[in-house]
Amino acid sequence: MPKFNFNLRDAAADHDTPVNFIIRWGNRRLVYSTNETIEPTHWCGSPSQRNHQRAKETRAFPEHPEFNARLDSLLSIAKAAFRQYSLDHGRDPEPGELKIVLDIATGRVSDRHRTDLLAYIADFVSCTSGNINPHTGKTMHATVHGRNRIVLRYLQEFVNASRKGSRIPFTSVDAGFINGFSTFLTKRKGLAMNTVGKYLRALRMFLNTAVEDGIEVSKSFRSRRITIPEERTEQIYLTEEELTDVYHLDLVQQPRLDRARDLFLVGAWTGLRFGDLSSLKAAHVEGNRIRIRASKTGRSVVIPLHPVVRNVLQKYRGEMPPSLSNQKLNEYVKEVAQQVPSLHGRCVTGITRGGVRDEAAHEKWELVTSHTARL
Repeated sequence: MPKFNFNLRDAAADHDTPVNFIIRWGNRRLVYSTNETIEPTHWCGSPSQRNHQRAKETRAFPEHPEFNARLDSLLSIAKAAFRQYSLDHGRDPEPGELKIVLDIATGRVSDRHRTDLLAYIADFVSCTSGNINPHTGKTMHATVHGRNRIVLRYLQEFVNASRKGSRIPFTSVDAGFINGFSTFLTKRKGLAMNTVGKYLRALRMFLNTAVEDGIEVSKSFRSRRITIPEERTEQIYLTEEELTDVYHLDLVQQPRLDRARDLFLVGAWTGLRFGDLSSLKAAHVEGNRIRIRASKTGRSVVIPLHPVVRNVLQKYRGEMPPSLSNQKLNEYVKEVAQQVPSLHGRCVTGITRGGVRDEAAHEKWELVTSHTARL
């Protein structure tokens, strides 16, 4: 059960100081402004006082009845809002979620996020609900937060460019709107086809979540006339023979490349994402297996311990090679690949960007990145 308290921001002040409303539940805490101020000499801060955490009933502060009534009212609103949120969602609110509910219940903000897509996404991004996948209930990966913020920014740019005002009513998000947004991302922003598809899927996720929250949304956003563009990626991969060539490359005199090569090989023989690869520790090794919880899905995965991975661990005395930033790892891995003779063959790859298909030929080593390890 939550605990509610009113505290002075500065109990030692010799002038009016704000009264804060403190709400604690579980390991969470929200400090909410009461919009009230009072001189500390007029405040009952001791539990032994009759009006604990309220204004003293004194002639020196004649407005104490109205002041205390406003605090009592805020307390009642907060208790009801917390209880109703828990009943509606089957869980306690996060601090950011509770603040939004209180702002609406107290009339400090309008319920605009229930009619305006931009306001709804902004609330979703800013409050802690953005940390939870609405479908799985599991923590979202950091890249998802970045994607959500980018979608919001592009939607705002689209609205400004199309002179639709500063709002997007949910009822106006129909097939025409979504196809227009897709064209904007493709033609005006010049994004790759799969990137456009990623942002449209995120928009669809927001709309589905709004429907689950009881918001009236145009049903045509699920129309078959809406197509989410997607093309098969043409990313290179390394064969087992090429990985062996990378493994046997002599990099003793190039320690930074030696470390990058070892990290890349561990990634290749485990299939772990960069974020999980950088957090891999000796404690994750259990005999001939690696057991680790994937940061993106939250699921525990068990991976056979490949001989190359075992040799890398032995090389670093049972530990993983010191981690590198993704940017540095990509830079160094490309230098490593350039030194492997078998990676100097020509490859033709293509991508559709801005609605135009572009193909180019490269030497294979030029296309090697840290992500290549997972292919």
